[in-house]
Amino acid sequence: MKLQYILLGMAVLAGGAGCQRALEQRERIVPVRVATATRRDVPVYVDSLGVCTAYETVNVISQVSGKIAAMHFYPGHRVERGQLLYSIDSRPYEAEVTRARGQLQAAQAKLEIDRLQLERSEELQRNQYISQQNFDNLAAMVLQDEGQVKVAMGNLQQAEVNLDFCRVQSPVSGIAGSDQINVGNVLSTMNPVTLVRIQTMDPLYVDFTISENEFPEVYARYKERGSLDCEISLVSDANVQAKARLEIIDNQISPRSGNVKLRALLANGHGVFWPGESVRVRLILTTAKGAILAPEVAVNVGQSGRHVFAVENGYAEMRPVKVGQMHGSDVVFQDGVKDGDRLVIAGQFLLMPHTRVIVGLDEAAGPSQGPNAPADQSGQSQNKH
Repeated sequence: MKLQYILLGMAVLAGGAGCQRALEQRERIVPVRVATATRRDVPVYVDSLGVCTAYETVNVISQVSGKIAAMHFYPGHRVERGQLLYSIDSRPYEAEVTRARGQLQAAQAKLEIDRLQLERSEELQRNQYISQQNFDNLAAMVLQDEGQVKVAMGNLQQAEVNLDFCRVQSPVSGIAGSDQINVGNVLSTMNPVTLVRIQTMDPLYVDFTISENEFPEVYARYKERGSLDCEISLVSDANVQAKARLEIIDNQISPRSGNVKLRALLANGHGVFWPGESVRVRLILTTAKGAILAPEVAVNVGQSGRHVFAVENGYAEMRPVKVGQMHGSDVVFQDGVKDGDRLVIAGQFLLMPHTRVIVGLDEAAGPSQGPNAPADQSGQSQNKH
């Protein structure tokens, strides 16, 4: 019994000491920095990772057989639509054109002779100097000659087309790839090979995905407005940014990944972005009017959830909060913070509820540090916290 009294006394003393320390903590003045929450309009968005894709990709293939005589471009450089890329040895095709022209002239000459013969035979046939059978044979011969002329004309046109194919021209304007067939190689239409691949640079597609949870709202906004704006930035350099427009939503949700493929159209007149380059995509759904923002560093996480310390009348008061999306270094407060509240952004680890503070620097919540600079640098969606 005596031991129980001793233990009880020790517990009372310990509790009293703890209360004393808590009292001292509250009475101690803690230096802090604060930022003022502000109200402004901000976009509601979905973040994703994407990759740039050429608007047009063309594999240039020779349409005639022959030896490559010359190459007229530099691999990896820009080529223009209609620019000469390769010259194929044209001598066999020039000979074919000459032969076809001769055959056409011969067919035209025979047609002319048979027509004259038919005209002379008309009078003889009327006077019954030749039989009807002979006259019909002459008329049929003229029709046959006309057909031979058309065949010869078609052969000449085909020969001229083949001769023109000896000049391999670029069908689009873009960047020529580094892989190409060199001068001296012999091409065959029986075993066609790609001479060079050309990819257009302006505009570009940006391919990215969203989750099936995000899809309903994205599709509803897209259907309502016909298109959605996108903000694009390089993964390697967030300062390189551009605007794009959502053009295509795929017609299925992938059963394997649960994602939906989307494609945006990106103007790339300055050639900053490159096909195959990884980019961050921020898909803008709508605008949140009058959202409350403050620096994200003001948010603390405890056993009871997220909270902030708001400075009022020289004391720091702890408030539970609900936060939304990031905008640069700021976060949207959906509950717990009002416009003009002064939130502790440095020194909060020394605070407890109702601690006296001295403010060293009062900052206002600044604008977003860029259209595509979420706090989570993995590029995943920032819709929920």
